[in-house]
Amino acid sequence: MHRSIALWSHPRSMSTALERSFIERGDFTVFHEEFAYVFFMHEQRADIPHKNTDPDHPLTYPEIRDRMEAARDGNPVFHKDFPYHALDHLLADPGYLLAQTNTFLIRDPAEAVLSHATVHPGLTREVLGYAELARLFDEVRELTGRIPPLIDAADLAADPAGTLAAYCAAAGIDFRPEALNWSSGEAPEWKTWSGWHTDVAASSGIARPARKYRATAEDDPRLREFVEHCRPYYEHLHQHRIRPAAVPQQGPGPEPIDILHRPGIPQQQRTETTA
Repeated sequence: MHRSIALWSHPRSMSTALERSFIERGDFTVFHEEFAYVFFMHEQRADIPHKNTDPDHPLTYPEIRDRMEAARDGNPVFHKDFPYHALDHLLADPGYLLAQTNTFLIRDPAEAVLSHATVHPGLTREVLGYAELARLFDEVRELTGRIPPLIDAADLAADPAGTLAAYCAAAGIDFRPEALNWSSGEAPEWKTWSGWHTDVAASSGIARPARKYRATAEDDPRLREFVEHCRPYYEHLHQHRIRPAAVPQQGPGPEPIDILHRPGIPQQQRTETTA
């Protein structure tokens, strides 16, 4: 059986951009937020926009877990998800956690929460994802006796090559700088949640996010409360982040533009990668 790498994060953390680099590598079978089917479709614990449900997709935690584990017979697996989708199930399944490499990605809630609210105006505390991410991080640390690999989106945006090189080293895989860039377009792995990833689909690489949102924490007390709620969990995780490695520069990356821009832009323009 081949290895499995899990990327655990929270919404709007640039996790889909990091996942896109693993799709570009070509040596991993990639799964995108499979456990969301548990939270939104099976247990129906919250509403979410931009959902295109696959009627043939498994719904329960054991079915989804076993589907991804079976894929390891053919290739190494990389799966990206948010712990809040199935936290109780994950905590009750230490064997699954111990059988894979668990990695983590965070983003400052002052940016991630506003980006989240831009795509999901009806955002609620149940889907912010920071508390559950910190809980799983602490659980993995206790189970393994080691600090799990964790990177910050600010580092990934500022230094994609150095941060991804450090991430790959910590995860025990080779760094492939050619995976930092790709041809724009929708990835098949995103079909259930394609409305959330128009920015990454239009991008050609990892770029610094454009900080343009529908609302600000200063103007919206609800968003301000969400940011303040997430802040302690972010700070708890941030202290463990891996610093970017020193690697040869690959030249300037793609330029960010407004997150609200949609397909139809001239080809020479680039959108931000904030999903």
